[in-house]
Amino acid sequence: MNEAEGRILGIDIGGTKTAVVLGDEDLNIIRRREFPTEPNSGFKSFVERLSLEIDVLVEREVPARAGVSVGGPMDSNTGTLYNPPHLRWGTVNIVQPLEERFHFSVTVQHDARAGALAESILGAGRGFSNIVFLTLGTGLGAGIIIDSKVYSGSKGLAGEVGHMRVAEDGPLLFGKNGSWESYCGGTGISLYASYRFPERFTRRTTTEEIAGMALKGDTYAVTVLEESGTYFGKGLAVLLDVLDPDRIILGNLAWRLPGVWLESAMKEAVGESLIGEEARERVVLSGLKDKIGDYAALIVASRRGRRG
Repeated sequence: MNEAEGRILGIDIGGTKTAVVLGDEDLNIIRRREFPTEPNSGFKSFVERLSLEIDVLVEREVPARAGVSVGGPMDSNTGTLYNPPHLRWGTVNIVQPLEERFHFSVTVQHDARAGALAESILGAGRGFSNIVFLTLGTGLGAGIIIDSKVYSGSKGLAGEVGHMRVAEDGPLLFGKNGSWESYCGGTGISLYASYRFPERFTRRTTTEEIAGMALKGDTYAVTVLEESGTYFGKGLAVLLDVLDPDRIILGNLAWRLPGVWLESAMKEAVGESLIGEEARERVVLSGLKDKIGDYAALIVASRRGRRG
C-alpha cells in the first residue's frame, strides 16, 4: 500500500456504531463506512472488524494519519482506554494495533472534546471562545473549550459531567444513583422510564421506543420525557452558572426526542440558572448534527498529535 498524500482518516467509535471516514486536510469527506460496534463481542473482534473496514475504505492507499474519537475515561497521550462505560473492554490500547497494521500515526481524543472542537471550527461554536458541547448520545459527556483551548483537567478527566448527581436517588447507572446521565443520556432515559413506571416500561424499553410512544400521545412516555428534560435543565443550569460559557451546544438526543423534552429542559434552566432568560440564547443545537462524529474524528487526525 502507498501513502496517500493529503489524505487523513477519521474513526468515530460509539457504543452503538462506529464510522470510518476518509477525508483531506481541508476536512472534506471523500468516502465513509459504518458498522455496528457490538462491544460485547470484545476488543479483539472489534479491532479486526475495524481493520477490514479501513482496508475497504482506503482502497490500497493508506493515509499518513488517523484520528480516533471515542468515549473515556482514557489517556489520550498513549491511546489507552480505561473500560469506557459503553464499551466495557477493560483497559485496552487502541493506538498500538492500528499503527502496527497500517503504519500510520494515530491520535486519540475523547469524543466530547473532539465534538467540541468540531463545533468550534465548523458548527454552532464558530466565533465563540468559551463553549461546552454535550454529546447526548448513548451516554452524556462534555467537551469544554475555555479561551479557545480544549480543557482536559489535571488528569484528563474534565467533562465527565454525566456522573454529577442531580437527585438524591434515581436510576442506578455505573454504580451511582441519581446521576445526570442516568436521567438524561440515551441509556439513562430508558432506565428512568423503568424506574419511574415499572408497571409500564421494562429495562429493555429503548429511548427510541419511548419517544415514539410520546409522539402518539402516551401519557406515561410524555411524563418520562418531561421529567427527564427537567433533570437535564438542572444540569444545564449548573454548567451555565459555573462555566459561564458563550454557548452550550447540544448533541444527538436534543433534536431526536419530542419537543417536550427540550422545552422542559429550557424551562428548568431558565428558572434555575443565574443568567435566567439569557439561557435560551446560549443553549443551542449542534450545527453539524449527524455529521459531527465524522468531522470530529477528522479534526483529531488533522491536529497532528496535538493533545488536549
